[in-house]
Amino acid sequence: MNSTGRLHTKKHISRIEHYKQALSLLSWDAKTSAPLNSQKQHATIQGTLSKELYLLQTDPIFAKELRHLQEQNLNQLQQKQVQHYWNIYQKLSAVPLEDYYQFSVLKASTHALWSQAREQNEFKLVADNLQQLIHMHKRFAEYRNPHLAPYEQLLEEYEPDVSSETIDSLFQQIKDAILPLLTKIKRSSVTHDTSFLNKPFSIENQQKLGKHLLTAIGYNFKSGQIGTTAHPFSAGIHPQDARLAVRYDEHNVKLAAFMFLHEGGHSIYNQQISSDLLDTGLGAYTSMGLHESQSLFWERIIGKHEGFWRNHAHLFKELEPAIYGDISFETLYFALNEVTPSLIRLQADDLTYLLHIIIRYELERDLFADKLRVSDLPSAWNAKYKAYLGIKPETDRDGVLQDGHWYGGAFGYFPSYNLGFIYAAQLREAVIKDNPDFDEIISSQNLSLIADWQKQHIHQYGKLKTPREILTNLSIGRIDAQPLINYLKKSMKGYINFNSF
Repeated sequence: MNSTGRLHTKKHISRIEHYKQALSLLSWDAKTSAPLNSQKQHATIQGTLSKELYLLQTDPIFAKELRHLQEQNLNQLQQKQVQHYWNIYQKLSAVPLEDYYQFSVLKASTHALWSQAREQNEFKLVADNLQQLIHMHKRFAEYRNPHLAPYEQLLEEYEPDVSSETIDSLFQQIKDAILPLLTKIKRSSVTHDTSFLNKPFSIENQQKLGKHLLTAIGYNFKSGQIGTTAHPFSAGIHPQDARLAVRYDEHNVKLAAFMFLHEGGHSIYNQQISSDLLDTGLGAYTSMGLHESQSLFWERIIGKHEGFWRNHAHLFKELEPAIYGDISFETLYFALNEVTPSLIRLQADDLTYLLHIIIRYELERDLFADKLRVSDLPSAWNAKYKAYLGIKPETDRDGVLQDGHWYGGAFGYFPSYNLGFIYAAQLREAVIKDNPDFDEIISSQNLSLIADWQKQHIHQYGKLKTPREILTNLSIGRIDAQPLINYLKKSMKGYINFNSF
């Protein structure tokens, strides 16, 4: 292909990326600040732009150029870029345009309807839409590969090369390890009064706390902003615009603190992708599992570390002295790490968090295997919470409506959280190998060393490297749950006395 042809391909790719960025901006607005009455039109606009994006990505001339480029002598970036867009072309071109448009509108409208259903505590309001989303996912899977189960195809979208068979094995290993550990914790005599965390902590002060924590972990406010939403999320529009949105509850400052760390971890990844990858299609996270590993690293590896809170616990006293003035560090640290079954995933401790995800994985797997009907989803949800955590939601809001993922069409996403936690524990060992003074680094507040390590080995590459290539380059090898299990056992011993441990 001559230089004119390559220039046309480059410009075409830039147009594709600009449409993606515009859709990300619309999605951000719809989830954070758009007026209630705008939701229907928002969904239509998103559908229209998605339709144009589809046409750009399945353009026959573009496809011909990609096929020709595959035969050329390309550098690594060009090879990855061509393969990336060729994969997208193959997936999208198998789906009729009108189906794709309807699905885009359905996702946006269902997510808006979920927000209303959650507010009204009524699953039935969104059940029909949810069934339609599942039906369309199955139809798309049939278009693309009738020989591969729909759920396997969805898992592949979020974490390439990790099948349900691998996930089943990893999650069973986790259950076998943490369920007995959870039983020991329930029997432990070590307790603290942690009710002070439920006392009023003003939204204004939670925002101040959040901004301080984000600054501490290296979030660049010149390339991002904070929004308010029903369900926390990050929006990596491009490396110079990585936003995050959180939810506030005056009676749950702990929720906000860890949401800031989690979404901040996502956003730091987005901000540290090389600017050379902007508008190439490769300037995004390599997989959802690796993306979650970075957010969970900051939330649950750094954010649960004693040294981290030794440096930041003073904020509670300064912001709300009437409540926290007489609270000792030891009591506050215990409260921030307390292990106790809860109904809400976002509020879960490190142990039970894994079970929250396993529940969601098993439910969505059964939905796509036709072993569970949408109408039975609330009761199935409640039954699994009773079986795994010993508690049962009293409302849909605290049960099947608490997360927005499914209602935005994101089936196959949930396993990425546990895969991310597994990766995070493996990456922790790699960081310690390079930085034996890891604990001292956290205690010294020099967290830029950690962010720099992440940038050097993970972030800067965007999609240039696959998760497998990143792990291999760090001498980690395959995904393995044992480092996470070892980490959890050690961290539980740190603040709970087990005579039988």
